[in-house]
Amino acid sequence: MKKLLLLLLSLVISVVVHGQSLKINMISPYIVKEDREDKPISIPIKLEKATKDCSVSFEIDEQRSSATLNKDYTITPANKVIELTKSNDFSGKVDLVIKADDFSESSETIVFKFKFKDESNIQKESEFIVIISDVNDGSQDQPIYTEAEKQKNRNLSIEIFTGGAFDFFDALKFQKMGGELVVTVNDIAGRDSRLGGFIGVSNFQNFTLDSSNANVRVQRVRIDTGAYVSGKTKYIERTYIDHRKLTINQWGYYVNPTYRINKQRSDFFNVYVSFRMEALKASTQTEYKTDTVNFADTTNRPLGNSPVFQSGKGFLLQKVLDTHTSGYFSFGLPMFLNSKDKFKLYFDPNLGIAVYNYSRFMPSADRRSLLRTNYNVTKAFYLFRFRVTEQFSGLNITIGGEIRDLFPSYNPTINAYLGIRVNMLKWFKKDNT
Repeated sequence: MKKLLLLLLSLVISVVVHGQSLKINMISPYIVKEDREDKPISIPIKLEKATKDCSVSFEIDEQRSSATLNKDYTITPANKVIELTKSNDFSGKVDLVIKADDFSESSETIVFKFKFKDESNIQKESEFIVIISDVNDGSQDQPIYTEAEKQKNRNLSIEIFTGGAFDFFDALKFQKMGGELVVTVNDIAGRDSRLGGFIGVSNFQNFTLDSSNANVRVQRVRIDTGAYVSGKTKYIERTYIDHRKLTINQWGYYVNPTYRINKQRSDFFNVYVSFRMEALKASTQTEYKTDTVNFADTTNRPLGNSPVFQSGKGFLLQKVLDTHTSGYFSFGLPMFLNSKDKFKLYFDPNLGIAVYNYSRFMPSADRRSLLRTNYNVTKAFYLFRFRVTEQFSGLNITIGGEIRDLFPSYNPTINAYLGIRVNMLKWFKKDNT
């Protein structure tokens, strides 16, 4: 009896070890890229350790598959049955054709379930998954990304914003062209992928009016000739105000580490806390614009024994150029809103400390030159940055700019520009938006 039991156990082990099994000779999941032409793929199957012929059937798991038969792919054999016999070396295949597609879209999945009965007539199942990735743009050796890699790629952007700056001092008009290069890598590290940041280089023209340094002066032009007689000699009197205008050509270099506040990343709106470190090189051109306060007034009002008379507007202050580099360190709340196919919005309010260098120019006593005084101060400052990019036209027309000022208020510098956005990553991969 004991020998009989050992013999039966040996037979069972032999069936388990040496019994026939179905093998799919491709790694699952198999990732394939769509192309602009139909792409054929064969899924090879083989009955290993075969002891007898068998039929293998397969079906598509509709609950777990997102691809659509005849739209995204076709299958052969159509009856979804493969005969594995000794005559074909117990081998067969499923021929899959991935349909051509000109559009970039989310990846799609096909889940196959293969079924067959082994030599003991017991039903067996095997699963095979095909992932259809985005359309191939035709480039050679284009990488195939997993879904996790794709998500990180979507969080990476290299953008150029360029356009003409507005001058708000006089009539609204375009001035010097400017631009900004921004590399953004938000949401790529840490728990829940909430750490990231962005770096940038910008060159913009800012404009401001220093109303605290307006200069009031009076001009008198004689009408009567001959010796001056106080209270009798007639003259024309005008009052002028010289406004100091600052035009700032600004180069900025900044680094913004970020941490996403909302726990789950949204495709629509995300808000972050950031620490902004920025070096700002500003070349400031100082010039004076003159306004006439009152019209010509003919008078003989007494002026004393030695009055000063002029002709025209007299001496006007000349332009001067001064360059300083300052450091800005602040905490901000950058916000990104993406309304797909409509617009993209970036808004970034900041508060922090500035190590600020500047010069002040004042007219000399004879008003024929400017006296310069250098200053180095550490003060609190605020900064508001924004960009709005339309996504209707494909041109990505952008309005952007910033407002920056010290506390207590010095003179806010304002830049605003109208231009376009170029996403450089689109030159290299199709699935970036």
